[in-house]
Amino acid sequence: MREYTFKPAPIRKEQTWAIKDGHLMRRGGASALDLAAVSSASWNTVSYRGTRSAWLHLKSDQGVTKIECNDQGGGREAFFALVHAVLLELDRLQPDLGVAKGYSAPWRIALFVLGIAGTLLGLFLIFAGVTNMTGRGSIEAGIAGLAMVVLLFPVAWTCRPNLKAQTYPARDMAREIASLSGAPMPDPQSDPGEA
Repeated sequence: MREYTFKPAPIRKEQTWAIKDGHLMRRGGASALDLAAVSSASWNTVSYRGTRSAWLHLKSDQGVTKIECNDQGGGREAFFALVHAVLLELDRLQPDLGVAKGYSAPWRIALFVLGIAGTLLGLFLIFAGVTNMTGRGSIEAGIAGLAMVVLLFPVAWTCRPNLKAQTYPARDMAREIASLSGAPMPDPQSDPGEA
């Protein structure tokens, strides 16, 4: 059994995970997650101000198991190796289970609301600039409004609630994880050493 140890973020404690007999376990965590009982999985990675955050969420009857890490934590390679191993195990146990890529539903709704609110404010600023409601600064108001519409309408459009996340086979997502990490991913069955 290989263990994967990493620190999800600078202010969080180090975590040690392992996969054994089709179960995902976290040292000091709750009960083990039976990967055959996972009903949905989602993967996402986001960069903000030079820091990349990534997470894999596994939903089952037990709730949502979250495997998360950012570049400021420690053990990034172990995090990606764990996600890779989990995806390969999911592919073995549930080959028909698709892994959603992108924001989860609550995040998409929040971004949709933000995008709509920003677009409406931008349209109001354009209107205020065109009708000279502001008196002085009508050109600046129009330009700011146009910038808001151009930047925030695409956010609302790509996160609209009726849009379903794209799903991919777990094996394809495992290949993508291997390319993101930049390091070769070992077969979890062939490497019994600790990370």
